[in-house]
Amino acid sequence: MRSRQPTATAFSTSDPGRPGHRAELELGPVRLSVLCLPVLSSLLARSGDPRGWRLVLVSDGPLTLGRGSGAIRLEPGQLVLWDPWEPFDAAAADRARPPRAMVLHLPGSALSLPHQALRGLVARPVPSDSGPAALLARFLEGLAGPAAAVDIPQATWVGRAAVDLAVAFLSSVTDVLDDAARLPRQVALLGEIKTYIDRNLSDPDLSPTTIAAAHHISVRYLHHLFRQDEQTVGGFVRERRLESCRADLTNPCLAGQSMAAIRARWGFQDAAVFNRAFKKEYGITPGEYRRRAGVPVGFR
Repeated sequence: MRSRQPTATAFSTSDPGRPGHRAELELGPVRLSVLCLPVLSSLLARSGDPRGWRLVLVSDGPLTLGRGSGAIRLEPGQLVLWDPWEPFDAAAADRARPPRAMVLHLPGSALSLPHQALRGLVARPVPSDSGPAALLARFLEGLAGPAAAVDIPQATWVGRAAVDLAVAFLSSVTDVLDDAARLPRQVALLGEIKTYIDRNLSDPDLSPTTIAAAHHISVRYLHHLFRQDEQTVGGFVRERRLESCRADLTNPCLAGQSMAAIRARWGFQDAAVFNRAFKKEYGITPGEYRRRAGVPVGFR
């Protein structure tokens, strides 16, 4: 009989609302933090990942986010996207009401929306009382509950759900903020291309040439679109393949599949290339990552 997998408890104390508390939950491609001042500003300070984004949900407050004339006030129930490379300060807006916030850390490669579109959403508070915003907020609040716990094998699934809800929310906000209810053609095309790439990661022949041909554009223009988004075509494909492999390594339904089967499913034909890329991206080998995630030894 297979033994039960270890459980990753969501937060480190039974009182995640006390001042100065910080707790985190790793969910495959994303991370969720629950924070109360004064640790909020230290966690949301400038990040080393220029492609990363943070979605902040204020549950108690209010709080101010930002510096000087660029500071914004966030009321309880509001969501805001924050660029980790922007100057940042957080402070209680009302001393009688200590702020509490949930922060969803999202790698840039996990979001199909173009970089320019995301930057246009930074520091724009959105109420979470309806639509995708409400779904995302309720999801985060549920994860941050005092009794929340996630089994390690299911953490990646929960993380994927968080990414999907975040994309749904950000897409809905983009539609509302854009005067024409649509992105400019160049930005929209880049979003279509990224979606196409995600759907064809398993194709070992996926390349700038095949991607450009599928969208009836030149390879040169394809590279131009990604440069405008501060990325490269090859880099984006590699990041998405690695994220998919990393998620599968902790998927309990795939515990019986070999490393070779997983990497091949996402377009990595060479084991040495895959191992080097994975270790460079995540700091450990794929086998070690799978072991730490609690996959039974007999299924590696």
